[in-house]
Amino acid sequence: MHRKHSFLPLIHILLLLLILICIILMLYGYTKQTDPSTPAHPEQTDITDITDPSDTSTETAPIQSDITTDAQETQHTKTGTQTSDLQEESAREKAATALKPDTEPGNTEITEQEATDMTQTSNGAGMDRITYRDGFYQETLSDTLIERITGSSYHENDDISLDQLRFLHVLYYDFNNEIKDGELICNKQIADDLLEIFSTLYDNAYQIDKIQLIDVYDADDDLSCADDNTACFNYRVVAGSTTLSKHALGMAIDINPFYNPYVTYPDGKERISPAGSEVYADRSNDNPHMIRKGDLCYQLFIDHGFTWGGEWKSLKDYQHFQKVIN
Repeated sequence: MHRKHSFLPLIHILLLLLILICIILMLYGYTKQTDPSTPAHPEQTDITDITDPSDTSTETAPIQSDITTDAQETQHTKTGTQTSDLQEESAREKAATALKPDTEPGNTEITEQEATDMTQTSNGAGMDRITYRDGFYQETLSDTLIERITGSSYHENDDISLDQLRFLHVLYYDFNNEIKDGELICNKQIADDLLEIFSTLYDNAYQIDKIQLIDVYDADDDLSCADDNTACFNYRVVAGSTTLSKHALGMAIDINPFYNPYVTYPDGKERISPAGSEVYADRSNDNPHMIRKGDLCYQLFIDHGFTWGGEWKSLKDYQHFQKVIN
């Protein structure tokens, strides 16, 4: 009997050790599962960590890089489309200066609202407005407009004073046959003439590309003409000379100048401006925006006492009408 029961203490000890080992293993497993440094699912990454803009940790950088690459590829596609559009637009602008029959000038468009806003801010004298008819009026130059043109189209001089100039507002049909607001500055001696002329052109839906103050082009006559802008006053000399232009006195106006170029013959060689308008120096061209002797535009200016540069002998200035008053 004593031999049989001598094993009981040993068995009890082994059982206790086994139980203790199990408890230790269970505690170890529990501690490992609750350890915050060990992710529950190491194969997954929380997407919020990737997209959070405040997260600058280096651990997520490779994933962020992948997402950034995808975004860049998407952006690249959009940019490529935009670049293609810009290239197409650039090509259209280059076509404006190509020597071919369908040559078109630059396209500096303004909406009716923009034109209205420009009218309200560019002069706005209002109180001394003389209205010829709805949409056609003249005003003295406001302080706002004087500030705008001084150092641009107007410079201090002994030839023309600011109080001799008038701001004109007119309506016209553009090349899309849409009604637009136009602005001109001219000598007060021809203000009535121009209002009457442009009113009749408007009634006949005569198309003019654009009518903006030359100050939109920093008073650069070449840029204005290249953009086919109809303009009047600009204190400057005749191109290639020291002679004061009639534009400097506000007594001349250029109509659709891209389609009615300025042709000179220095040293016996023909020179045509603006660049790209060479095809329109050939007056047999049937483009409807070309001024011709006897047409409506020509006749209106002639009837109001203007002369046309297209009839000059030594050179041809097909865009140009001027009036000389003694």
